[in-house]
Amino acid sequence: MKKVVCINDKQLPLGAEVVEGQIYTVRESFINGFDQRVYLLVGVRNKGRTKFGLPWNGYRSDRFEDINGVKEEQKEVAYALN
Repeated sequence: MKKVVCINDKQLPLGAEVVEGQIYTVRESFINGFDQRVYLLVGVRNKGRTKFGLPWNGYRSDRFEDINGVKEEQKEVAYALN
C-alpha cells in the first residue's frame, strides 16, 4: 500500500480529519468529477458534506507527498581527535 504525508491541511471540508505532517496509508485512489486525483485513506473519515451541503469523497492528492521508497537521510559526523 502507498504511504503519503500530508503537506496541506488548509481549507478542508467539514468533517475532514487529515493533519499536516501526519503519515497516512492510501486505501484507494481515483479521478473525481473535477479531474483531480483523490485518495481514500485508512483510519480517517473519507466522506462528508461541505458547509454548502455538497458531498465530498476523499482527499485531493496534491495535499500529500509520497513517502514510499524515500529513505530517511542519515548524517555522518566525523569528530577530529586531537
